[in-house]
Amino acid sequence: MEAVSIRLTYPGGDRYTLSGPLTASVTRALESPAQSLAVTFPLEQGSLPGAAVAIQLLRGGRVLFDGLCDQQTAREDQDGRTLTIQARSRGGLLLDNEALPQTYYNITTSQLFRDCLGPWGFSRLLVPREVELGLFTVPKGRSVWEVFYAFCVRAYARPPVVGEGDRVTVEEPSRQPAATISNRPGSGGLRYLSAEDTLRRASVVSELLLRDRQGNYSRRVENPFGNPWEVRRRRYLLPAAEFATAPLSDGYQQFREAQRGAHAAQVVLPGWGDLWPGDCVRLDTGLGDQGSMTVWRVRWDRSPRGEYTTLTLTPTGLS
Repeated sequence: MEAVSIRLTYPGGDRYTLSGPLTASVTRALESPAQSLAVTFPLEQGSLPGAAVAIQLLRGGRVLFDGLCDQQTAREDQDGRTLTIQARSRGGLLLDNEALPQTYYNITTSQLFRDCLGPWGFSRLLVPREVELGLFTVPKGRSVWEVFYAFCVRAYARPPVVGEGDRVTVEEPSRQPAATISNRPGSGGLRYLSAEDTLRRASVVSELLLRDRQGNYSRRVENPFGNPWEVRRRRYLLPAAEFATAPLSDGYQQFREAQRGAHAAQVVLPGWGDLWPGDCVRLDTGLGDQGSMTVWRVRWDRSPRGEYTTLTLTPTGLS
């Protein structure tokens, strides 16, 4: 296995390097702008460290994670002493900071991006086209990410994603497979250790009733993705303030999130699987050929038992 180490940065700029963690885990997911890290090292007696500000995790000299420390815990028990650090990438700043409550008039994608994400170090945005909304309300208590997320759902009918290099995109994921996952001889794909395929009928919502401005739930909307499993599950929706002038956008997003949970696959790969959320992969296992699926979550784990990458996959078109 490749050598793993971390670089810690302390207030004032001092740096410290630790090698050989007991356990390490990095998670990337489409549902969050922040990657997460949890890493545990042995701790020498009497060497309780101060609070670190920033952290990088390197595998074989390559940076797999770069972010800010959220929490560190020193522990002593019969097995010895350990130091555990939890951290998030810079995308965590978008979740931690609230947006200024206000009403925008004739606001464009780029303008809102600069207002909400720009102050936190994000400068790369890729959208299909510039969109202007005549009226957009920012309620109190929303994070800057929640505000930009709601704008994109209204403007493009899909959420934004923070990808590699902190680039923010609002585009349909590629349907061209970046890799094939298969143990079939001659497939040339990534080998897997285990595979699961889950169909969850309990996730599907069959209909929504939207509340109108008079307070009545007068508008009935059926699942736009169809209902082949004959599900009967109704929900009543009070559109969020951001969707006051476009309640169907909020409804569509609710259907989409529920539908995404209806079918998921999970595969465990040996070693480091160099894939990003949003990548398209072809999944062909002993359970069947699922064709193209979208990577929803990537989790890399290192422990004394070995090194593994767990992929959570969803059908293309629902990410």
